[in-house]
Amino acid sequence: MKIFNCAQFVRNLSIPTLKFYVAQHQLCPDLMIDWSQPEKNIPKALFSDIRRLEAVQADELTSLEKKQSITLGLVRWQDDLKRTFCMANDSAINEFRHALACDPEATVVFGAGSPEDIALWVLVYREKVFRDAELHLAFQAKTHGKYWKQHLIPKGLDITHDQARLDKFCEEVAQIYQKVGAGKSSHVEVTERAQDGSVQVTIYVEGPLTVIAHFEKNQFNRLSTRIALETALVYHPSNGIVESVVKGGAKNHTAVLELFGKHIVGQEITPDVVEKKEFRLNALRDEMLEPVLDWSKHGVHKVRLRRAKFTPVGRAGVSFQIDVPPDMDKPDAMEEAKENLRVRHYFDAEYAMESATLIVYMSPAQDGKAEHFSFGIQRLGASTIKNLSSKNQAIAYEVLKALDIIDVLDGPGNPVAEEQPESVS
Repeated sequence: MKIFNCAQFVRNLSIPTLKFYVAQHQLCPDLMIDWSQPEKNIPKALFSDIRRLEAVQADELTSLEKKQSITLGLVRWQDDLKRTFCMANDSAINEFRHALACDPEATVVFGAGSPEDIALWVLVYREKVFRDAELHLAFQAKTHGKYWKQHLIPKGLDITHDQARLDKFCEEVAQIYQKVGAGKSSHVEVTERAQDGSVQVTIYVEGPLTVIAHFEKNQFNRLSTRIALETALVYHPSNGIVESVVKGGAKNHTAVLELFGKHIVGQEITPDVVEKKEFRLNALRDEMLEPVLDWSKHGVHKVRLRRAKFTPVGRAGVSFQIDVPPDMDKPDAMEEAKENLRVRHYFDAEYAMESATLIVYMSPAQDGKAEHFSFGIQRLGASTIKNLSSKNQAIAYEVLKALDIIDVLDGPGNPVAEEQPESVS
C-alpha cells in the first residue's frame, strides 16, 4: 500500500489494535460497533458507522455543539491514521525500537505486531516518542533539498530546554522571515534522538498570506490562510556537526545559526561550512564492478549499476539516464549505455557519469532468500545513504570503499561523506 487510503489501511490493522485505538478515540461514544461479530466484518462495519457520523454531521437538525464534536473527531481520525501510515516503515520502526529499548510493554508489542500495529500503538501510548521520530524522519526527507546545509561548530555543547530561551530563539527566527511577508506567530519543538545522541530544534513560523483553492461541503471555495514555514537544526554533540534546513539561502542559514549559538547553546559560535567531497564515479565504468577490498565479510554477494546518468563532455548535448531491471543476472546500466549511446570514438572520453544508483545483493540466508537494497550517489559528493537503515548504511560505505569510489577513511561519522543531493534519480 503506497498511497494512503483510510479504509484500506484499517484492514491492515489487527482487530485488538483497532479496538484499543477506537476505545480511546474522541469518536468512541458516538460509534456503535459490535466487536463480537466475525473479525473480517469489523473494518467494513466500522467505516459504515463512520459514514453514518458524517451524515449526522451534515444534518441540519444536528446541534452546533454536536457538529463541532463530530467534526473534530473525524479530523483526528483521518490525521491519526495517515500519520500512522507514514510511520509504518522500517526507518520509523527502527527509531521506535531504539527509543523504547528499555520499555517492557513496547518490547512485547514490537515482538508480535505488524509495522502498522506498532506505529499506532506508539502514537496512542508513547506519543512523545512517535512525535520525535516523526520530526526526525521529516528532517531527513528535507535533506534532499536545496535548503539543507551542514556546518561545523564546537562539539559537546549543551542544548537548552529552557522554554523562555527557546521562545526567544523562535521569535528572532520569525523576524528573519518577516522581511518576506511572514507573520509574527511561531512555535518550537526540541527532540532528542536516542540512536545517535543528536538534538533537533524544529521551528514553525507563520508564513505569508496565501490563498488555497479547496472544496467544502461539495462547494468550490478559496481559503485565505498562512501556511507554517518550517526551519530545523540538528546538532550532533559528538562531532560538532549542525545540519540546518532554512529557506532564504546561505545568508539566512548563517543568521539562524548565530541565533542558535546566542539562545540555544549560550555562546557565540562561528560556523564553518562543510564542503562537499566528490565521489569517484569513474570507478563504476567497469561493468563487472570488481571490489578492491573484500566485501564478502560484510555479507555482500554482488553489486550492480542499476541506474546511471551521463552528460556529454566538452560539447553541448542532451544528458542521458539509463535504467535497467533489478534482476541480478541482467546487464547493468554501463553495459546498456555503451550498447545504446552513439559514440564517435571512445565512450569514456565522450560521456561523464554525473550520478548513479547502486543495487547491493546480499549473500543468501539459510532459507535461501537473498535481500538487496539500493542507494543513489552523485559525482559532487551527495548521496541517499542516510535514508537506509543503520545496518545498510554501514554496508553501503563498505561497498563504496571496495569500489574505490571513496577513500578507506571515509564513511559513517564523516559528515562530508554523508551529504545528500537535491535529487538523485
